[in-house]
Amino acid sequence: MDGIKYLRMKNKIKKIVMKRGFWTGLLAFVIAKVAHLLITGCIGLILGLTFGNTVLEDAMWDVIKILDSPGVGLIFLIFATRYTYKRLVFQK
Repeated sequence: MDGIKYLRMKNKIKKIVMKRGFWTGLLAFVIAKVAHLLITGCIGLILGLTFGNTVLEDAMWDVIKILDSPGVGLIFLIFATRYTYKRLVFQK
């Protein structure tokens, strides 16, 4: 009987929902910031390694500087934080 109860409980997916508030917003911001650093770091690394010793090296450094600019980072953080916050407090 215990095995059957275990299988029934295992099949039920329990979703953890956070309450709205400051701490949820702070967690969403931290998750978005880490995602921003990982994504821009990976894009810069890939572009730098791919076009490192070619004629397009200067153009790629310009693209990397644009991606690494505060304006692009701020726009990414706003949208990523809003998306993450909505996913954390979403109730179905």
